[in-house]
Amino acid sequence: MRDAMDELAKRPSRQGHPSVDELIAAQGLTFPRDPKDLLGSFWPEEESIDDFLTAMREWRGHAKSDPAAPPSAPG
Repeated sequence: MRDAMDELAKRPSRQGHPSVDELIAAQGLTFPRDPKDLLGSFWPEEESIDDFLTAMREWRGHAKSDPAAPPSAPG
């Protein structure tokens, strides 16, 4: 992989930047065939969506206790 990336880096600038396909080939990337492979298990199933949204607001610094947090949209 490193050799392929080095070859792309040595390419004269008049040939332009490498294409996405060239970068994929040089890096040896593979993509999952099944979308289920992209699913993560980052949140316990026994916790509600409200717990998740509260955690997201806290992680982003928008906790309701934060006086600088923008007001929540009505909804």
